[in-house]
Amino acid sequence: MLYKRSRQDSGLARYDMPAFKEDFTVGRSADRIEREAYEKGYATGEKAGFDMGEKKAKVLFDKLDTILADVEAMRQRIVREIETQLIELAMSIARKIVVKELTIQPAEIVKMTKEGLLKLERTGQITIKVNPALYDFFMKHKPDLTRIHPDIAFDVDPSVSPYGTVVMGPMEDVVTDLDEQLKNLIKDLRAHHDQK
Repeated sequence: MLYKRSRQDSGLARYDMPAFKEDFTVGRSADRIEREAYEKGYATGEKAGFDMGEKKAKVLFDKLDTILADVEAMRQRIVREIETQLIELAMSIARKIVVKELTIQPAEIVKMTKEGLLKLERTGQITIKVNPALYDFFMKHKPDLTRIHPDIAFDVDPSVSPYGTVVMGPMEDVVTDLDEQLKNLIKDLRAHHDQK
């Protein structure tokens, strides 16, 4: 602070320089400077901390995305494996049930053979291949089969399943064998599954 002395008066009066009057405060407190420095440093540190935290979070989220993608791929692989096993198990159970039913009711084999005859173009001789164990049974049902087509010959073939027949026309064959039907069903199920 400056003082001026008047020539006329021997007392001192305060004299402020015009440049310092409003814009500059002499003796700004150390507390205020310290507080401003602290606030500025805090704001800078806080911003740097948020930036660093954001980068770390991005890295963690990227890792989490990778883990989730791996888990989803593993889940899909396991589902495919289990579905295949379930199809095989279901077919095995179905075969046992149908074999038991055909053993108890062999007339069902004749019904399947009739359906095979109806699917064929009925021109010319039709041959029905049967397992030796079914030959006598089919001879009993020959009149029913000849009503569908009069020119039927029977061929005894030990390679034919005891749970079905092969109906052979001049142009095509119809396999009514249980195992062949189940194989075709499994093949269709797998093809449908692979298209998913």
